[in-house]
Amino acid sequence: MSPLRWLSVCCFVVCGWCAGDSFHQQAQAHLEALHKTLDLLETLHQQISFRRSDLNLLCRKLIQDGQLPPETVSLQTLEPFPSLTLEERTRFSECFSGLGRLEAEQECRRLELYQAQFQAALQEGEAAARTQSMLSHKLGLAAGLAAAILLG
Repeated sequence: MSPLRWLSVCCFVVCGWCAGDSFHQQAQAHLEALHKTLDLLETLHQQISFRRSDLNLLCRKLIQDGQLPPETVSLQTLEPFPSLTLEERTRFSECFSGLGRLEAEQECRRLELYQAQFQAALQEGEAAARTQSMLSHKLGLAAGLAAAILLG
């Protein structure tokens, strides 16, 4: 096989590998955003159920602890993490825009519901990421081998 053919085969393999790696990075960013959301919901749940915290004071504390971005005005106007899906961003906005309208016990039950929904999304995302990250790398290698056969 000529050097040019070897070069093209290597290019196919490298491109497939890079595509798989790109997907893997996007999946990891999505999972990280889900983890951050769940951590934030857990903190809110604890603060509301145990201490019955004022939401404005809690927001300032979360900003100081680095759990929220410094430009956050209030928990009700908190923007969803950008790597969440459209459905998850909508759910995030619904959850946080409704904070502070109920009694502490009702608020805790509401937060538990959203925690369960985000936990389910996290489990689905982890399963899909495991399956597809390996699959995309294998498809890249298969494309390179197919190109080698066609060019050979």
